Amino acid sequence: MIKVKLAYHDDALTYVKVSGHANSDEYGKDLVCAGVSTIIVGVYNTLEKLGMLDIGTFKVEEGLAEFIIHKITRESQLILETLVTTLETIEYSYGDFIQIKKMEE
Repeated sequence: MIKVKLAYHDDALTYVKVSGHANSDEYGKDLVCAGVSTIIVGVYNTLEKLGMLDIGTFKVEEGLAEFIIHKITRESQLILETLVTTLETIEYSYGDFIQIKKMEE
């Protein structure tokens, strides 16, 4: 199962951790893993393209993505909320394979 941990401080997303594997199908056919991986890498690439990687610390590797946001900007929050909305959409359709936990710091 893919586990997503989201932490907010004063309504701003400050931490994202996505770990695990969905195992919804065999390797190469797992649509849940493919969807989650696509949005994680897409958000990271968008932040990089816009020169916004200085807002935090980012780790993206096999089975783990972790974003720690140090500098809150309106633009970065919009991009990160796109990540959250997309992950919630995947969870709605494939809840047996992805679980999202939100917390306030």
